[in-house]
Order: sequence, then C-alpha cells, then structure tokens
Amino acid sequence: GLIMPADQIIFRPFDPEEDFPRLLNLRLAVEAADQEGTDTSAEALRAQLASPGHDPARDRLVAVVAAEPDLLAGYHLVWLPPAEQTAHMNVVVHPAWRRQGLGSTLLAQALERSRQLGAEKVNIYANQAHPAAGAFLRKHGFQAGGAYTEMRAAGDQRLPPTVWPYGYQVRTYAEVQDLATLTQAMNESYADLPGHHQVSQEQMAEWLPMFDPDGLFLLFSEKNRPVGISRVEISAERSAKNGVSTGYIDSPGIYSPHRRLDLYRALLLTGMKWLQSQGAALIELESWGDKQEVLRSYFDLGFHIQRQVITYQRQLE
Repeated sequence: GLIMPADQIIFRPFDPEEDFPRLLNLRLAVEAADQEGTDTSAEALRAQLASPGHDPARDRLVAVVAAEPDLLAGYHLVWLPPAEQTAHMNVVVHPAWRRQGLGSTLLAQALERSRQLGAEKVNIYANQAHPAAGAFLRKHGFQAGGAYTEMRAAGDQRLPPTVWPYGYQVRTYAEVQDLATLTQAMNESYADLPGHHQVSQEQMAEWLPMFDPDGLFLLFSEKNRPVGISRVEISAERSAKNGVSTGYIDSPGIYSPHRRLDLYRALLLTGMKWLQSQGAALIELESWGDKQEVLRSYFDLGFHIQRQVITYQRQLE
C-alpha cells in the first residue's frame, strides 16, 4: 500500500476533554462507512472511557492529521480490566486513511502499551462483514477465537414444547432470592467463554435492581446445584429503537460439565415463552463466545444473525 508521509500524521496521547468531540466524529465516520450497528452516541463513548481500570489519557493514542488538528485519522485503545491478564484492544482507522499502513502502526503501539500494562495476552474484535479486518489481524499473529453474535427472532411464532432432560429444573430468581447462588451461576455458566468477566457479589447486588426477577431463570441439577442461567427482559431501549415491544435475552449460559444442546435449547425456550407472555413482538439475543453448534440450535427456534464479530487473540512475548 501507499506509505504516507510521516509529517502528515502526528501520534499523541488522547486528551479526554479536547479530543472527545473529535473521537465522536471519527466513530460516526467509521460507522457510516462500515454499517456495523455500533452505538456512536456520546453516552456510549463516556461509558467506555469510564471502564474500570482504564486510563484514557495513557491507554489511548490518537493519530491526528497535521494539516487539520481537529481531524482524527485513527486511534487505538487498550483496556486491562482489574485483576485480569488479558488486555482488550481496539484499533480504528478513518475510512479516508485506510490501506496506508496507519493500522499497522497503531496496532504496534497498542501492543506496546499492553506490554507496559503487564498483560499476558490481548483480545481484539473484527466484524465478520469485513474480511479484510480478520486478514489484517492474522497477518499480525492473531488467532480467531470465539464470536460475539446478535440474533433476532419473531415474537409471535408458535414454539415447540420445552423438554427438560431428567433431573434438571428451572426456577426464577423471584423464587430463589439468593445473591450467592446467582453470582455463582453467573460466573460458572460463562466461565472460559471469550468476552466474559468474573463478577463479584457486590457487582451483582448493584445490577440486581435493573433485572426483572421473574425473567431471570436459574437452572438446577438434581443435586440442587446451580448449573445454568438465562436473563431475559422486555427492553425499553430496544423497544423504542425497533418501534415494537422487544424482548431481550442475555445468552443462556451453562456450567461447563453440564453443557449440552438440549439444555441450551430448553433454557432458551423458557426465556422465549416468558417474553411471549409479556407481549414481545420481537426477540433479540446476544451471545458471547458460544460454540457454533449452540448458535445453530438457536436457528431452529427461528433466530437469524443480525451481526457477528469474531474475537482474535494473541500472546504477548
């Protein structure tokens, strides 16, 4: 590709005040070109900047066009969550400045920052709709891991019976009412899937008021051990966006020794039926890192993919 004149681009640390509107503009330009469905609002950016353990002034670098200081040609961010070994990275290049080596420079700088932070490995996402992004990451030593998938189904379809394998039963959090059980289920059900973080009881206690206890389903084995979870709700935000009552399913999770397709299916059906009973016209589901065969079993229940992003990982030497 073209090598850009070095004096056209200045790399400098992100300034949380001055660069905020510039970064918003860059995110808008990228979303307009890539159509990935990314939330480009100021609120979303503020929330991202406030991630625990993230220091925007040190963990972000911007590439500024020398002739137009208000124009960002690209940026990188690195985020190492507290007490974790894997850093999350993002490298973004303005559509007008692509294929000129800028991405490679920003990526190298982000890897360097990850090393400074003491990370053992790094995670970065690439959208399935843009094969060039994945090819770029593989060229730089990354390997594809799990996927983040957004799916959607009609809310008014006739659903098959829910069949629970012998010995398993589901109870709502309204019945269970035990924070330790909920935290255990949340942590164990998604353990080792890419894109999940461990949560403390304190964090769960903070989130609990935002959950609907009747739509929070816990799966128990015959020994009465929590082995799965599925959180569903009628989402005000998604309903407003879609113009119809929209149910949301935070992907069903199952504790690794119990993972089997019939349990995933029964847990998903439980949530879908509850959302139907609440009048959902649409049902949207988010999955982080589920195996392909799990996602395929969801297609049988009427879900189709809206958007899929692949996690790429690389060890740091």
